[in-house]
Amino acid sequence: MTLSGPAPGAVAAQPATAPALPAPADGVPPRGVPAEEFTDVFTRRLLRLDGSTTELLEERLGRRLRLFVTAQSTAAAPPSASGRVPGGSRRLHEPHADEPYLIRRSELIGPRGMVVSRNLVTGRLPGDPRLAGAVTGRTVPLGVSAAVRCAAPRRVPLEIALCPWPGSAPAVSAVRRVYLLSLADEAPLYVEERFNPAVVPSVRTARTPRPPR
Repeated sequence: MTLSGPAPGAVAAQPATAPALPAPADGVPPRGVPAEEFTDVFTRRLLRLDGSTTELLEERLGRRLRLFVTAQSTAAAPPSASGRVPGGSRRLHEPHADEPYLIRRSELIGPRGMVVSRNLVTGRLPGDPRLAGAVTGRTVPLGVSAAVRCAAPRRVPLEIALCPWPGSAPAVSAVRRVYLLSLADEAPLYVEERFNPAVVPSVRTARTPRPPR
């Protein structure tokens, strides 16, 4: 089944599957840009977060955010979903050809229709109907879903990076956060979040070059 709709903020086409990343080890810092290099206190707090991104963004803006699902499909597991973190070596699950595999793109919409974040979730659709409904729902953001909260969500950080943000000046990048989300005993989901730099500043501290030896 494939469901899609136009987004409030037009974006360029992006790959449907998650990019290749090495398998993480629990307790190991994410690859990429260290959180402490960002000058904004809120940005550092968000990147170190092990809770609901939606709740923290709502706290930042002082109002509720609206979920907008821009594209969603569930189909048989693609060949790349071989039971490993994309590009990695740690086995996560062994999907069968007939298992539903979720590819979901969504946005969190804030004041005056501003896109606060753009999000990608991919992975095997949970077998628990309550969790399957939560990760495919169109009204309640994933991180504040009651079903998700009851499933003891666990997040394993994979990567922090900078990326373009549509509508921003070329010199202004967005912060991108990638992690694995485990819900109860279900196979982990790959989650990628990109944040509007007007809400989550991407300015980093100047790095002093090392003197030559």
